Amino acid sequence: MFYIIKILFLGYFSFINFSHTKESLLDLLREKKEFSTFYQLIKIANYEDLFNEKTQFKKVIYIPKNEAFQSLPSTIRKKLKQENIAKKIVRTHLYSGEVKEVFKNPNKRVVILERVELNGEAVKIFSNQDLFVKDMVNKSANIISKEYSIIPVDCVMFLQPSIEDLRLTNKQKQESLITSCCLLSDQEIEIFISDTYL
Repeated sequence: MFYIIKILFLGYFSFINFSHTKESLLDLLREKKEFSTFYQLIKIANYEDLFNEKTQFKKVIYIPKNEAFQSLPSTIRKKLKQENIAKKIVRTHLYSGEVKEVFKNPNKRVVILERVELNGEAVKIFSNQDLFVKDMVNKSANIISKEYSIIPVDCVMFLQPSIEDLRLTNKQKQESLITSCCLLSDQEIEIFISDTYL
């Protein structure tokens, strides 16, 4: 009898330990100190549910480390705690689908999951396969699981239609419909803040 009780006791504590090790993406972001600014923006935007199991798409998230936010020009750094700015930043770093380095199909169309209802609004999530990311990714630091891929980036991303980016080649414009680079210039910040598409 004592042997059975001992097995049940150990099994119970093994179950508790296992249940705590399976953390949600939101839990992981909360624990990673280098992502604390991005985590705060998720909270300001009231987008917590986008980062847990309630949304059933594979999440690909490009996360700027805290230093990236400190490097932003003061014109936008002062506005980070505004809900509309926090929402835009979170949305321009969250995508659906798998991580792909090469995009070969020029006939692709941007996939937007408009049915992600959150706090009374339809949140647009772009497909990662339609995104061209310029040199800001540290691939060795990627965190990948079945439910999500975290890709640390060195700066806050500025999203725009590829066709509008004069720095891209015609081939790059054909291979991806949206492009992300670092949000640095006053012109980019002005477009970012005023863009109602994001």
